[in-house]
Amino acid sequence: MSKPEMRRLKKYFQKHFHQNYLSKFKKMLLPKRDEQSSGMLGIFSDVKPEKPSIKVPNKHMIPTDAILVNKELGVGEFGVVQQGVWTNDGERIQVAIKSLSRERMQNNPIEFLKEAAIMHSIDHENIVRLYGVVLDTNSLMLVTELAPLRSLLECLKEPSLRASFPVLSLCDFTTQIANGMQYLEAKRLIHRDLAARNILVFSKNKVKISDFGLSRALGVGKDYYQTNFNVNLKLPIAWCAPECISYLKFTSSSDVWAFGVTLWEMFSYGFQPWAALTGHQILEAIDEPNFQRLEQPDCCPKDYFGVMEQCWQHEPGKRPKFSELIQLLPDLKPEQVQAVQDNVEIGQLTYHQGDIITVLDKGINNVFWKGVLSNGKTGYFNPAYTITYLGSNLPSNKPGEFMRGDGKNTFSSQRKKIRMDMISSPQGDLKHTGHVGLDGAYFGDISFLGGKYPHVPRQIVTPYKPQEDVTDQSIQYFKQDPSNPKTFCEVSSTDVHAPQDIHFEHV
Repeated sequence: MSKPEMRRLKKYFQKHFHQNYLSKFKKMLLPKRDEQSSGMLGIFSDVKPEKPSIKVPNKHMIPTDAILVNKELGVGEFGVVQQGVWTNDGERIQVAIKSLSRERMQNNPIEFLKEAAIMHSIDHENIVRLYGVVLDTNSLMLVTELAPLRSLLECLKEPSLRASFPVLSLCDFTTQIANGMQYLEAKRLIHRDLAARNILVFSKNKVKISDFGLSRALGVGKDYYQTNFNVNLKLPIAWCAPECISYLKFTSSSDVWAFGVTLWEMFSYGFQPWAALTGHQILEAIDEPNFQRLEQPDCCPKDYFGVMEQCWQHEPGKRPKFSELIQLLPDLKPEQVQAVQDNVEIGQLTYHQGDIITVLDKGINNVFWKGVLSNGKTGYFNPAYTITYLGSNLPSNKPGEFMRGDGKNTFSSQRKKIRMDMISSPQGDLKHTGHVGLDGAYFGDISFLGGKYPHVPRQIVTPYKPQEDVTDQSIQYFKQDPSNPKTFCEVSSTDVHAPQDIHFEHV
């Protein structure tokens, strides 16, 4: 930006924005090394000045002429969100631009600058990255990563994209979201607006947390941040914990509550939580003495709904931390089975041979399991007619055929670490009633085999030959003859069918 432009900009701000917003903006973006937390717009008045709550190194100011706005994507908390191109050292980068108009800036300039400072301090693979800030005469703009596939909520509500977001992918997303939230938790940051609409999809396997329009930094020694009552305050009631609605207390524990509601949105494929209730009715339902909770979505695995219930504990201290959730979630991923025959039974899940079923619930007695197909259909099925599915990348043969390898180099490049969900429990009423070894030896009752398996090994017992008693493979030992100290007996043991033969020899 040239000096004349800077002078015009300064004159413009001094004319339209009282209380010296420009100087405050400079303090946010260009802090000195010795600048104390008092320069952070007084976020926490009781925090010691020598320990700033937010450190924002390596500020990146983007000149106005480096941004080309293409189209509008939607309206966010602070203004319009647009898609554009940022030219950085000759490289053209697709970006999302969050703009705050001059009219809105008169009401929320400080909040917008706080958001910029917070986002600058964040660097995590599951949180949307802020590239920089554009200072324009008509607006302030945040330039962030562009999510090619929009928000997760939009993707889940789109019927044509249902197959691209199966239950297993949603399970992976829960872990990614928990990872990002654990990062914020460790930095003592609270999101306050975690929801599926604020989860952006960068690919079918990657999501990131966005929209810090309501984020606040926790100060040292602060257990919660209590916002001032404001008639313009918009709280996402359906995602809020009881203490947020009643007392406007926001902590990482309230983010955990919102995380549970976000999971509910995901496994319900975009349903609105508490859709038929008003804000007052929602609080009355979830707070004491009613303690009502959202019901388990049809496509939600049982273990994941158990996590949601933990996140919805009424007492904030009883809810799990994100650091605990990231350890728990990867082990909850449901197993998959493959159908070995068609099933058209009325009242059960209809599927065809070869279909992959994701197990949602194994029930109490394991007779019938609940599962979901890739098309989203759910129902109960008999696990006896399925086998464990090991993944589409593994070599496969026709049903009923098996290949015997040398066990050394076969498919060595495709081997993967065996997970718990790859190993199924015994199917149906399976019982180990007999066994046939490679040498033909067997135990138990194998009469049911009959003549169905002509290649079963047969045990061959050779007739007894006395001259074969003493062989190289015999077990020999010597024992002193009590009648003659110089006489030893040699005991030779051969086949179990041959009697022992004792020979006496004089030494």
